[in-house]
Amino acid sequence: MRPCLLLALALLGTASARHLAAGPSEVAKPEELELEPESELEAEAEAEECPLEAETEALNITEPQSARTFRYIIVRRCQNFHTAQRVCSRCYRGRLASIHSYRTNVLLQCRARARVNNGRVWIGAITRPVGRSVFCYWSDRSGWNYAYWLHGYPLLTGRFCTTLCTA
Repeated sequence: MRPCLLLALALLGTASARHLAAGPSEVAKPEELELEPESELEAEAEAEECPLEAETEALNITEPQSARTFRYIIVRRCQNFHTAQRVCSRCYRGRLASIHSYRTNVLLQCRARARVNNGRVWIGAITRPVGRSVFCYWSDRSGWNYAYWLHGYPLLTGRFCTTLCTA
């Protein structure tokens, strides 16, 4: 079963998609995890259908520190990481979610748990090993200022896209 696309999720309980995958179609190859240029994302996205309104749920979360409101869209359609990125770009003019606070993390995890049946959802986190540590970055290129990983993650081997476990 493929993780569902979620434009909105966080890092609480995350693990590498490679280790949660039930089959090879769910695993992104390390060389494929480089960020695609905007024009390539948009061109490839033309073939993707946008989710129906019945497959989505939108929510707004205001960050108390900045008083900024962020819009998140939960899409229950299951797909691979790169397709999820393209759907975000084409259908919502956005990226897979990056999470920057514990509060947002908890709110989104609870909402996703109530709306997604398979217990795993894509987020915009990508990891890669650098020496004896791991370099983490968001696909939307925002700063990496918050993480709350499942024990043992992120892994020190290979490059991985990331899912959130909602179970």
